[in-house]
Amino acid sequence: MRALLTGATGQLGREVVPRLLERGNHLSLLARDVDKARGIFPDCEVIRGDITLDGLGLEQPIELDAIYHLAADINLGNQSNDRVWLTNFQGTVNVVRFCQNNSVPHLFYAGTAYTEKGRNAYEKSKKAAEQFVDSSSIERKTIFKIGILVPAVKDAVRASTGALYQFVSGISTVLSRAEGMRGRLEGRVRLPGQQTRFRVKGIPEAGLNLVHVDVVADFIVNTTAPGKFWLTHPRPTKLNDLADWVGDVLEVPIEFQPDFEMSETEDLFHRGAKPFLSYLQGDDFVSHLKNCPDISAEFVKTSVAHSITPFKGTAGDKWVK
Repeated sequence: MRALLTGATGQLGREVVPRLLERGNHLSLLARDVDKARGIFPDCEVIRGDITLDGLGLEQPIELDAIYHLAADINLGNQSNDRVWLTNFQGTVNVVRFCQNNSVPHLFYAGTAYTEKGRNAYEKSKKAAEQFVDSSSIERKTIFKIGILVPAVKDAVRASTGALYQFVSGISTVLSRAEGMRGRLEGRVRLPGQQTRFRVKGIPEAGLNLVHVDVVADFIVNTTAPGKFWLTHPRPTKLNDLADWVGDVLEVPIEFQPDFEMSETEDLFHRGAKPFLSYLQGDDFVSHLKNCPDISAEFVKTSVAHSITPFKGTAGDKWVK
């Protein structure tokens, strides 16, 4: 099979590409940054192109049996809405039209499980893109609805910039700022009592659908049938467990609570983390993943420690009592 793949340098693409090559596919990678893609996959054919352009920016058509469309912008904030829509929706429209105009019979599309609530531009753009794929005249369409990706178990020591790690980094950052401010003020003014925990608005028993990227990649590469597949964890990680594990790394007790009166530091964090907070209420997804390993305490602690600059309380345990 001759296939073209978008998003090769992303978290999912880095896992899917070597698996497709091992399966014996003739694989070409579409990339804006050709040097970066070649540096990661020196044995692959890399074609300069851009999914946001008509015809994917290709000067001449190529004969293909399939396209694996994995490229996406996962930004959840509001400042990059135009870019998110351009990449996720218009980029997918361009891929679909390329398939139709060049008689590519099979499109594999990496979507998201989070398309029902439309909480941000990411969810809305991915829902619109999935609907466009669904309604297209492409002969065979395989759609993967994916949970929140975390590194492979074997890669826990590799730094990640995924949603979970951005969230934890935000906690670490505001704690460090508060600690620095307190240090500068001590001895000048009388300070209020120390905060002994850090609270986040969320339902403690709710699940956060984290899933190892290698499990998702294995399913994608081993699936050739058309249809829609939910690549979500059948046993989502409970928020109260995540709080304990992350708190151990940061050396600060962390609690998820539905509602509470915030301290200044907690309020600062919640304003910055607003796009992610709606994911802390729990979601109920079906799953097509079998024998899916649980997200373990050891994995979370190791991967978090390698992905952020952990906040550590100063001498006297100002945050931990």
